[in-house]
Amino acid sequence: MSEDPRDEAAALADGMEAAGALIENLEQEVADLRSDLEQASAALKAAQEEVSSRAGALEEKEQARVEAESEAEDLRAEISGLKQRHSDEQLRLSNEHINEVAEVRRTLEEQRRTDVDAASSGTRLDTIKEEFRREREALEARYREEIAALKNASEHWEEQLRTSYQEQEARHAAELESVRSAAAERENTLERSLSEDFERRLAEKRSAADDRQTAAVQALRSAAAERELELQKEYRNVTGTQQGEIDALREQLEEARRSSQEWRKEELRRVKALAEGRENDLRKTHATRLAEAKESADRRVAAIQAQREADNRALRTRHEEETAHLRREHQEQLAAEDERRKSETWALDERLREAAVQRETEMRAYTARLTELEAARLAQKSSSQEDLERVVERFGAEISDFENRVTELEGALEESEAHRNELETILGEIRAGGEEPSGLTARPGAAAADGEPKGRLEDVEAQNILAEEKVEDLEARLSEARAESRRSAEELQRALERLDRLSDPARRLREGIALFNESEHARTVASISKAFGLPSVHAALDDTAPGKPTLTFLWGDMAWRRYVSDPTEGVEEPRVYLAGMGEDPAEIEASSRQPNARMDSRGRLMIGVQAR
Repeated sequence: MSEDPRDEAAALADGMEAAGALIENLEQEVADLRSDLEQASAALKAAQEEVSSRAGALEEKEQARVEAESEAEDLRAEISGLKQRHSDEQLRLSNEHINEVAEVRRTLEEQRRTDVDAASSGTRLDTIKEEFRREREALEARYREEIAALKNASEHWEEQLRTSYQEQEARHAAELESVRSAAAERENTLERSLSEDFERRLAEKRSAADDRQTAAVQALRSAAAERELELQKEYRNVTGTQQGEIDALREQLEEARRSSQEWRKEELRRVKALAEGRENDLRKTHATRLAEAKESADRRVAAIQAQREADNRALRTRHEEETAHLRREHQEQLAAEDERRKSETWALDERLREAAVQRETEMRAYTARLTELEAARLAQKSSSQEDLERVVERFGAEISDFENRVTELEGALEESEAHRNELETILGEIRAGGEEPSGLTARPGAAAADGEPKGRLEDVEAQNILAEEKVEDLEARLSEARAESRRSAEELQRALERLDRLSDPARRLREGIALFNESEHARTVASISKAFGLPSVHAALDDTAPGKPTLTFLWGDMAWRRYVSDPTEGVEEPRVYLAGMGEDPAEIEASSRQPNARMDSRGRLMIGVQAR
């Protein structure tokens, strides 16, 4: 029995709907594949951009570091050159200043000798003094003008150096900015070319895949339409076809479905393999180009490093040549300075001989003054000794009182100890007498007999407690008295030490000199001596009690300074201070112009046998 043709038509319609649904599923899968491909392309592009940005940032950092190092080396070399030129200029100015001062000294010495010769003849003395004063004022004015001109020239030269340094910094900054902009432009050009090439190839591959997919879908649609027409014709023509033909059609439809599924799977595998291969090819291409760019950057860095090493070697060679040239100039200057010092030494020897003659003539006048000062010092010393002796006697009386008090307290402590021992003995006897053997029976009236020992025992214990408290009090008072005695002895020892120091003027003078050597004023005098030479030093004690050490420094006829250095303990700061200064040695006493100490080359002051 054959089936109903309407059932066959319904089955055929169902088959057509299933084929349409299959086609729609294929289109949806193709759309999904396209979206996956687009996402993979976007991810690949993002990865490429990240790699390129990291490579660019790394290259930019390396280039910036190299440029900063080269720029720092250039700036260091330039700064060292500027420092060297500045030190050379300062050395030249210092030498010119020393030469001018020596010339002024020689001129003044010759003028003084001329004036002395003229004054010895007894004629035109006032006129010569007036001329000497005018010439000295003119020389001082000219010297001040020259110093001002030298200062102005030095300031102008420093301003020029500062301006040139700022201009060079601006040039370096402009060059660095131009190099950075050129590198950024090259990097942007390379990135644009790579991204355009990649996008073009990706678009070509995507369009080819879209074309192939569209052709396949169109072929499926046309095949389905043709098949639908054939089926409709067969449906119209062979409505009475047997069930076997319908089964054959079903088998054919199932075979077509399986073939379409296999084809779809094969197409999917082929598209995925193609996408993976293209992605691998793009990665390899990008890695190759990145390696080439890195190699070119390494070569540029190596070339820059080689150029920098060559520049460093050239700079070292130039620096060695300049150092040798400066060393030769310095040796020549040292030789000239030795000659100048020898001439100054001869002049100083001549002046020393003249000063020795003058000193012989003035010694007799100073002898009387020294005798008066010695008498005043002895009187002052005797008064100070009397005061200190009174203080010592007072401390001795206090110490003897404290010793007597300690003796009394020790006696009271011994009595208290003896009384406490006696009470402890009595307490032991009472306790021993109060104990009875446990085997004895109590006698009548024993309670009345035991009451008296118990009361006596309590009294003895109370007396013992009072004695212990009294002993502790006496021990505390004794320790306080001993501490007070030690403090008094220490104060007496300090007073004796102060008495020894005050009674020894030479020691006080040495302490004042040691205090001056540790102060800032010693460095001030040493810096002045670098320009004017070593000074003549006079150290003495002033007329105040107990006598403050006074140090007078005299630099020939050019300047003088006087400092007070007080080594007394407990005085207010400053203990070392400037008491006076001037330019005319006649302003100080004649006795202070006679040296009895000297300053060594390190700026330290010495007196007595050490000054010889």
